[in-house]
Order: sequence, then C-alpha cells, then structure tokens
Amino acid sequence: MIAALMLVFTVGALVQFFIAYCRTLLLAYGKVELTERIRQVAGINVIPLEPLEFQRLIGLLRVAPDPGDDAAEIRAVSLYYQAVRLFSRVASRISKAARHWAEGELTRCTYFAAIALDRRLAPTSN
Repeated sequence: MIAALMLVFTVGALVQFFIAYCRTLLLAYGKVELTERIRQVAGINVIPLEPLEFQRLIGLLRVAPDPGDDAAEIRAVSLYYQAVRLFSRVASRISKAARHWAEGELTRCTYFAAIALDRRLAPTSN
C-alpha cells in the first residue's frame, strides 16, 4: 500500500515538474519576436497564431535542418500540446473559462513551434 502511494506521489510530482517546464519554455519563447522571413516561409499572416496551425508548423520543423539542441524541447511542448488539447475537449463542456485557458495555451504552443522553426532556419539564411 505504501509503495502504491509513493508511486502516485512520484508520478504527481513528475507531472507537475513537466507542466512547469513546458510553461517556462512557452514563456521564454513567447518573448521572442517572429521575423518577417519566418512569416513568409510558414505562411503566417495573423498574430496570434491559430492553435490548429501547430501540427503544420511541427511538420515544417521535421523537414527543417536539425541543429540538435532543441529536439527535447519540441517533444516536450508537443506532448504538452496534446495534453492541453485533450483537456480542452473534456473541459470545454464544463467551463468556458477552462476552454479559454486551454485555447491560450494552445496558441502559445503554436507560437513556440513558429519560433523553433525560425531558429532552425536562421543559420541557413546567411
């Protein structure tokens, strides 16, 4: 019984750490300005970005040159995006505030993907 409680607390702490890590990444990347070049390359016309653009930007990230320093961050934010999307589907039926929070987080994830793509394409533009 004690082992099961320890497992539950450990998993809970790991989930909290993961959420804090992802939100910190989103805040840090949110301070970076999108360049005009990435807007043209990715076809971004409006800010804030639409949350559904995330998958398209991740697809572009997969074909962009990989510097090897951001793969873990991209995987973490992709997992966070999927979790928030699932939460959004469930919570949107219950609370309007939860739906708005989730849409904001999904938008920040999309912006993260755009900035990550910009970083990957920056060395190739020179």
